[in-house]
Amino acid sequence: MDPKVNGQLQHEWNWLIAVYLFLGGVGAGAYTIAAINGFMGDDLELSTTIGLWISWPALAIGSVALLADLGSPAKAVYAGMKPGTSWIARGFWIISIFMILSFIHTLLHQFADAAGSTLVQVLSVVTIAFAVGTMAYTGVLLGASKGMPFWTTGIVPVVFVVSAIVTGHFTIMLGVTLFGTAQEIGAEMRTMAGEAAAFVVLEVLAIVFFLQAAFKHPDPRESAERILAKRYFVVGYFVLGLAVPLILMLMVYVSSAEVSGAGGLAVVAVGSLLGLIGGLILRQGVLVCGALPTWNIAGFKFRRIARPKDPKPAMGTLPPQ
Repeated sequence: MDPKVNGQLQHEWNWLIAVYLFLGGVGAGAYTIAAINGFMGDDLELSTTIGLWISWPALAIGSVALLADLGSPAKAVYAGMKPGTSWIARGFWIISIFMILSFIHTLLHQFADAAGSTLVQVLSVVTIAFAVGTMAYTGVLLGASKGMPFWTTGIVPVVFVVSAIVTGHFTIMLGVTLFGTAQEIGAEMRTMAGEAAAFVVLEVLAIVFFLQAAFKHPDPRESAERILAKRYFVVGYFVLGLAVPLILMLMVYVSSAEVSGAGGLAVVAVGSLLGLIGGLILRQGVLVCGALPTWNIAGFKFRRIARPKDPKPAMGTLPPQ
């Protein structure tokens, strides 16, 4: 190896991290939709209840996936240290506070019959702020990895926030089809299908803008080309995760048939599941393709930055655990 080349050994993020990012987005997105629906009255009571019960458990399961990737749960005690300088520490506190507040909101909504009280309304506003922070945090964390040009375009947090809203909304819709009665579903499901279609269109715009920004610069361009060259990403995310759910949600929204019928619920369930799978594929694709192609040297993995800031050829690394 050239002694002028700088190198550092790190580890590759895998599917467990993608699952953590996905469930974090689902939980925060579901809470945001549920809390907003809570302000709109009893007409959306079922979706509010389901969204609240999805929020903090999704974050809890995602945290388990993160701990499993760490290999040693004891390492988690260091995550909240130095929030002034570490985005991991800031995220630890944002997510922890969000989980606590969403849990309290769920208990108040379910057992205290205080849905319209001033306390719950104030709690909702504060918790929505932490939910948005949770959705954006993962993208901000990726952007803080300076050696990964694909993640530092500045648009990754926007993509993750929009995708979190979409997946959270689809999770609520799937829950409504599973636990709602025919009397409860009707008009509520048609309204939610229209919202879902609008959110998917917003995600399409966000991902196109993200990839367009990546193609404008030489460093992230290679990652953008790699992600678009992956068949599972193009088919799984763009086609099955965005296009098909958009078509199905529009069908439900404009249909004159009863949505609470078996056929209508099946369409909603399939569209919601595909949207959720697409959200997971998005995060895994961004993680994997954020790193440039690697070299295996004596069992270690390295990659070369396309345009290093220093005059020497620089060696980058795969993302840390």
